Amino acid sequence: MILLIIGIPLFEFMAFNSMVSLKYETNELTDCISLVSGIDLCKAIRTFHVLAIICGVTFIGLLIFKKRILKTIS
Repeated sequence: MILLIIGIPLFEFMAFNSMVSLKYETNELTDCISLVSGIDLCKAIRTFHVLAIICGVTFIGLLIFKKRILKTIS
């Protein structure tokens, strides 16, 4: 649970960091490939957003089904 809570802002920070890289490591904002590292920054931004959403949905799902999960364990 704690890792999911930490994961949401962490992945969003990583997406923000990639957006800064997109601004300074490309010639135009429509370009997605970094001139410095050759990484597709648009794909990285999408991936980090999806990972943050998955962390959030998993956290909410665990909160909703908390009683069922704990009932099956004990």
